[in-house]
Amino acid sequence: MMRKYLIIFSIFLILWGCGKKQRGVERIIEDGVEVIINHLEPFRNKSEPSDFILEKEFTIDLEREDLAKIGLANIELFDVDSEGNIYILSPRSGENLIFKFDNKGNFIKPFARKGKGPGEFEYPSDLIINSKNEIVITDRGNNKISFFSKDGVLLKEIKILLPEIRGGIPLENGNYIFLYSETKPSGEKFIHIVSLFDPNFNKIKELDRAEFPNPIIGRRLEATFHNLIWGISKDKIFTGTQDAGYEIKVYDFKGNLLRKIRKEYKKIPPSEEYKKNYMKLFESPLFDRIRDKFYFPKSMPPFHSFLVDEKGRLYVMTYERGENPDEYLSLIHISEPTRLGMISYAVFCL
Repeated sequence: MMRKYLIIFSIFLILWGCGKKQRGVERIIEDGVEVIINHLEPFRNKSEPSDFILEKEFTIDLEREDLAKIGLANIELFDVDSEGNIYILSPRSGENLIFKFDNKGNFIKPFARKGKGPGEFEYPSDLIINSKNEIVITDRGNNKISFFSKDGVLLKEIKILLPEIRGGIPLENGNYIFLYSETKPSGEKFIHIVSLFDPNFNKIKELDRAEFPNPIIGRRLEATFHNLIWGISKDKIFTGTQDAGYEIKVYDFKGNLLRKIRKEYKKIPPSEEYKKNYMKLFESPLFDRIRDKFYFPKSMPPFHSFLVDEKGRLYVMTYERGENPDEYLSLIHISEPTRLGMISYAVFCL
């Protein structure tokens, strides 16, 4: 049985910029927008550290007997407050949905339950800790956003006046970012869209979209995840789609496109392990009609996902394996992305 766990890391600088000759980062202007073009070789600034190592501090292991007793069955999302307390969202754990741990990994308390009442959730999709150390949960089942204190006390709830959202969060300036779906009138394509909305849920701007064929009506579908990815720092929004190449858009909280980040990348063919694991997702008889419509591409998308830290650094996970079989080579973009450094980080099943 695969072990399910959450591992918390600390980051240590291990190498200062190298002195060999290298190509610089290019800046161009396209349609009035700055585009940062990064080459295969990471750009290294001699005066700043550019390589990192992630060191394990502790593990929250879901096979521990004490965690099984409190009903923590899986880890879907988590975030950390300014004191290092960890809040885990576990929608399939039974009565409680949020589990709080301290900064040493010790369990503190559960809170929030399934249901339709105040402070209860049907299909929670997002969890963040805002600048006030409030735990903010978006529930696409009840179409609401709930705010809790760090002690699990319900502070307020906001009804989301939009239909069929798949996820999203409130921003610090009062606006909202939401992910939602559409289907072409012909039904031939699925569309995922991420857009910015004002405090009254009026649409400000579409930020990004991903379109992919609907295999139910006969179209073949590339066997990748077709991810539409978004993340936020304290004042910026980052979006990207796997099918658009290695390009990440950077917006401010008002929806202004500040720049685009582009990166040259190595084309990696899908491994046999990837093919096997992907098709395992469709073993159920429910997928009998579409299973033979998947095909694997000659090369994988440029990246799998990314995340943003509190300093505005953007960590991008690629499909390129590192020296350790549990590591992936990834790229880290600094908040003012004029340089790139190479990092490795372990990928764990959550």
